[in-house]
Amino acid sequence: MATSWLRRSLLRHRGPTRPSSAPTQAGEPAAATDEKLWYLQQINIFADMTDAEMRRLAERTVMRRYPRGAVIAQQDDPANVIYLVKEGRVKLCRYSPAGRVQILALLERGDLFGERGLVGTPAATHCEAFEDTLICVLRKEDFEDLVRSNPALALRVIRVLAERLRTAEEAIESLALQNVPVRLATLLRRLAEEYGEAHALGRRLALRLTHHDLASMIGASRETVTTLLNRLRDEGAIAIEDRHIIIRNPDRLHPHDG
Repeated sequence: MATSWLRRSLLRHRGPTRPSSAPTQAGEPAAATDEKLWYLQQINIFADMTDAEMRRLAERTVMRRYPRGAVIAQQDDPANVIYLVKEGRVKLCRYSPAGRVQILALLERGDLFGERGLVGTPAATHCEAFEDTLICVLRKEDFEDLVRSNPALALRVIRVLAERLRTAEEAIESLALQNVPVRLATLLRRLAEEYGEAHALGRRLALRLTHHDLASMIGASRETVTTLLNRLRDEGAIAIEDRHIIIRNPDRLHPHDG
């Protein structure tokens, strides 16, 4: 999962609302420069860039809207662009030859992906809009020019990639060493920390996740996840309301092997 550290390190505190003078129309490949500039200014990875540099960056980017479920980039696509999430969420996943999906990360506003293009390697993941999403697309060459001319930006990119690697290593460790009930409990606790909202019954996950989504995040079958969720509900650990999971008793989500 995308981590809170990554989100805090990339995303500035929300400022004024998006300018309404140049709305982005669904299906259009680009938005007005002023609106793109406003979005880019919300991202900490571009902190300390001058106004002139920011405007040049905005002029070189393209903004695209994707509805939930739309494919943004496919595995093995040419590595020639970098993507920045402006609004919504993006699901990074991989498909096995048999069609089984493994969700590797959910990216938030402020996150970037397509970074393998910086080393000329084709994309290793399938990127899909997890909800209605606005994406900013930047050519690899333009992003490389920015990194070369701005050492502070280069350091931020390194931190992002290091955090992405750490998250991947934790996921591999979980799949290798933990059983399915432990993986599900660990995931629910993490989601509660990342996406939990106050609710009368406990902490309500802002994400609307299907059983298939959860199964794809922990490398399990949908049927197994359904059985485990029903057990947690019967034990009073969770509740389900309008397809949202509510963590009622976090203490019951302490994972135990066995």
